[in-house]
Amino acid sequence: MSVYKCKYFKIQELVCNHVMQSYSEEQIWSFLDEDLKKTLDIIREILGVPLTINQPKMKVYQRGLRCHLCNLVQSNKTPYITTHIQGKAVDILLPADCGMTAESARHKIQESADKLPCNIRFEHLQKGVPISWIHVDVRDNEKDEKVYWFNV
Repeated sequence: MSVYKCKYFKIQELVCNHVMQSYSEEQIWSFLDEDLKKTLDIIREILGVPLTINQPKMKVYQRGLRCHLCNLVQSNKTPYITTHIQGKAVDILLPADCGMTAESARHKIQESADKLPCNIRFEHLQKGVPISWIHVDVRDNEKDEKVYWFNV
């Protein structure tokens, strides 16, 4: 059985540099949830613009799969088991000139939810403030909604 690989993303765009330096590309593709990988390709097609997750050239590595060595994980004092650590989440940035905000892009994706291979979750607010990126994950949601919005 072959491992699904994204059509629109290179593996280094989806995982932290620690993982990239420690495993083969084939192994790493298997660390990411298959539904997430398929969802990312479909979101790219729905939005019709290039999407940015990690930016290795700018040394930005923690928007996809994170490991225990990543700063965002190490800074926690309590157990930290997130969808990013499980290979089920990414944070997407849109091109500045695409004419969409993260909010409008989330709505556009929701309007085409029937194309998605599974239920997804969008993070919407952090401490009451709308976030400027698209956090999407494929974790089960308690309401079994195709697109579930949550706040942190």
